[in-house]
Amino acid sequence: MSNSATRRLNEKIKDCRQLLNPGKVILCLEELLKSSNDGMVAYSMGHEYEKLGDIMSAVKYYEKAEVLFKEMSFKNMARSAINNLQIESILGQRRKEKLKGKR
Repeated sequence: MSNSATRRLNEKIKDCRQLLNPGKVILCLEELLKSSNDGMVAYSMGHEYEKLGDIMSAVKYYEKAEVLFKEMSFKNMARSAINNLQIESILGQRRKEKLKGKR
């Protein structure tokens, strides 16, 4: 993708993220992903789902981003996001188990 095409796509991602309703942000990004099949759009969707607390959907889109990205640094960024969510999930489970044990 050319630099100008990348800039235009990043502007469209930014426009989607400026919508006030999280559902509309995701719909906007979904449409953009359908038309572009771009890793950064998938990554942005993962981020939006993560903000909503929908970890399963966040991981799904981060994994899609990892596949779509061509550059290793971006692939690593997506993999790091996935790993962080998995660690947070494990730690959350451990906290729940500790709380159950204190009752």
